[in-house]
Amino acid sequence: MDWCGQIIGDDRSWGSPGADRRLIVGDANTAAAPATGPLIPDPLPDAAAYHLPALGSIPAVDRLALIGFQALNPHWDGVAVVVGDAATNWATLSAREVIHQQASATPRIAQAMGLANARAAGLEAALDRPERLPLLLADAGSEGAQLGALLGAEIGATRTLWLGQQAVLIGEGPLARGYGAALQAAHVPVTLTERRGLLQKGFEALAAAFPEG
Repeated sequence: MDWCGQIIGDDRSWGSPGADRRLIVGDANTAAAPATGPLIPDPLPDAAAYHLPALGSIPAVDRLALIGFQALNPHWDGVAVVVGDAATNWATLSAREVIHQQASATPRIAQAMGLANARAAGLEAALDRPERLPLLLADAGSEGAQLGALLGAEIGATRTLWLGQQAVLIGEGPLARGYGAALQAAHVPVTLTERRGLLQKGFEALAAAFPEG
C-alpha cells in the first residue's frame, strides 16, 4: 500500500510523495492519547489520513521514534529514555506498550542555565544524593560540573524506573551523550540511538498497521 509520511514542522517526507494514504505526525490539534497503552493505536482508522497523537507527555514524533525502535527490536522490554529539547521522557516498554512514563524538565533547565552544549562531569555526588542538587549546583565550579549535577540527580531520582532494566537512549547532541554517561555511571546497560534513524521504521510500522483498503 502506498503511503506518504509527514512530520509537522519538518520539510522532509517519507514513503511515496503524493500517495493517497497520509500519515501525519505532530499535529498540535490532535488530542494526546492516555499515558499508557500500545505504541501503535489498535486499530488504526480506515481513513485517507491518520494523525498520530502524542502518548501522554511523549510528543508524537518521539512516539514515532519509539514505534521505529520496537519495529527493529520487537521483543525488547526495558526503559526508553527519549531526550528532547523541552523535556526528557522515561517510558517503560513491555510487549510493545508503554506501561509507565515520567517526564523530566532537565533539558529546559540545562538550556536556561546555558549548559546544553557542556560536557557533563562529576556525576557521582548527585547520583548518590539527588536531594542535594541545589547545594551541588552552588558548589559546582564549571559548566560541566553543573550539568553533571543535573543529570546525576535525575538518574538518581529515577532509580526505581531503571533498576534491573536495560535501557535505550534516544536523542542526539551533548545532552543525550551526557545522559548516556550518567546511565553508565549507574551501571545501567544502555544503547544510544539517534531519533532520526528510527523515523523511517516508525512510519513503515504505522503504514503496515493500516487496514487494507
